[in-house]
Amino acid sequence: MQRRKFIGAAMLASAAATVKSGSLLAAETKQLAAAGDTNKERAYWANLLYKMSNPVISNLANATLVKNMPVEKSPTYDTRSINVTYLEAVGRTLAGVAPWLALPDDNTPEGTMRKRLRERSLQGIANAVDPKSPDYLNFRTDYQPIVDGAYFAQSFLRAPKALWEPLDNTTKQRVVTELKALRTRKPFNNNWVIFGAIAEAFLLSIGEQH
Repeated sequence: MQRRKFIGAAMLASAAATVKSGSLLAAETKQLAAAGDTNKERAYWANLLYKMSNPVISNLANATLVKNMPVEKSPTYDTRSINVTYLEAVGRTLAGVAPWLALPDDNTPEGTMRKRLRERSLQGIANAVDPKSPDYLNFRTDYQPIVDGAYFAQSFLRAPKALWEPLDNTTKQRVVTELKALRTRKPFNNNWVIFGAIAEAFLLSIGEQH
């Protein structure tokens, strides 16, 4: 389905949903809660989140992301190097999952998954900025890392206590070095400006020169 058609269909579905009265929606919500479906729905989404993010994060933690991650290139793909793909996967995955990882530990099945993924994320971040790691990510060449380096930095802004503070000092300094390396290229004068700003905002937040 083309993107425009997909968005159009989604808008129509959203509009149709709004015709339901507030009382009917409230009644449906109450019925779901009474039946315990709310907890089932949360479990479904938590499991789906884990299923989507774990392959990227666990492979990065094991230093096998570059080795195992399938990479497909479209015939119309531009001149960017395939090497930017791995930071793209890692940055966007970590930024997306960070608020979930920031939740406190508990003894539920969801809590167990969350703690496991958080621990793997910390190990993965260490590998991502270690020049000796097979999964040392590319922050230094091509323009695309300006975007995905921002997502990487955003994960720390979203979950500083879960993803930044537990890192060892060597890893923290390596993260700073890689984010500062993005400055060798200037963001394009469009929405890319905000990506450069996100990385700098994170550096500001930890007292680094920005």
